[in-house]
Parts: sequence; structure tokens; C-alpha cells
Amino acid sequence: MRPSVPTVRMVMEGHVVRSEGRIVDASSTVCVVESSGARLVVDSGSPHVCASLVKALESAGVPPGTVSHLVNTHLHIDHCGCNELFENAKVYAHSLESPPVGVVRVSDRMEILPGVELVPTPGHTRGCLSVFVSAEKRYAICGDAIPTKANYENLVPPAINIDAKLALRSLKAIAWWAEIIIPGHGPPFEVLAKK
Repeated sequence: MRPSVPTVRMVMEGHVVRSEGRIVDASSTVCVVESSGARLVVDSGSPHVCASLVKALESAGVPPGTVSHLVNTHLHIDHCGCNELFENAKVYAHSLESPPVGVVRVSDRMEILPGVELVPTPGHTRGCLSVFVSAEKRYAICGDAIPTKANYENLVPPAINIDAKLALRSLKAIAWWAEIIIPGHGPPFEVLAKK
């Protein structure tokens, strides 16, 4: 019997609000990946969106208690602020993010479910991860390795980064692999031409 193909759904679109060049509010995009009966959430948003996230998950038929895996693309508060909602989930983060005790520390590429791979994509932080999903198309859920579609379109690394050249290299690697990119702070978009 052929294994089922993973599915990817965005349940909450991330946002960034700026004033006079400074970020005054941000919350990450939150996605649900289902593979072989397991449910994975990628990023959990800012603490102030937890109630909205619960409603969005329940509307999608994914109550937080049914989530078995949670991946934080990195540990900035706008990407992990609602982690406590997922009390039954095994949590993953890159070891360079200094995750708390109990979190699975990722240091290299790792398949965590059939068709679902964690891929280091450093630059925004040292420990940025992207989630590559081989579904009906190749999805890259990439957190702030590609924060917005504009970063991709203009080949511009995230404004906040620890190494702009490394961040640009990660952005290009994501764009080379993916057919659909789900950025850290915005809706999914198609990769129309390889950059």
C-alpha cells in the first residue's frame, strides 16, 4: 500500500507592523502539516494571538490537543509565543537556538514524518530551520529565512539577520527546492522561476 501524501494548510497568516522603520507588532504564520496520521504545527505565533490561534485551529478541525509535533523555525517570541497550547506535542528547534529542556534539538537535516524534513536555513538566526514538505507540490515553510514575499522577489535577506550573506544563501536554497513558499509573515506563494 502506497503511503499517503502529506497535506499542508496555513491556519493563521502572519503579519509585521512597522512604524517609523521599527517593528511594533509581529506574529508568525502558523501552518498544519498532516502526514501518516500525525499532525504537525509549524510555529505558534506571538503570545497575544493564542486565543485567535485556538479558534483558527478548531475551525480547521485541529484542536491543539490533537497535535503530535510542533516545530519552531527559530525561538523569537513571535514564532513560539503560543507553544504552551500544544501540551501533547513533541517540540523541535535547532540546537543553536538554545531550546529549553524537553525540546528535541536539531542540528542537521532530519525527517520527522514521512515526506516532512527539517532543514537548517541559517542567517536570520544561527539556528533557523525550514520545514520542507513533499506533498502534491514541494512546500517550504520557512519562518524568517524568508519573512515576506518581497524578500523572495527582490532577493533580499531578512532585515534582522546575524549574517546577510548566509541568509541570502539560505533564501536561494529554499527557492531552488520549493514550488510553494510559506513565508514567516504572509500568505503562501508560488515559485514561478528558479532564482
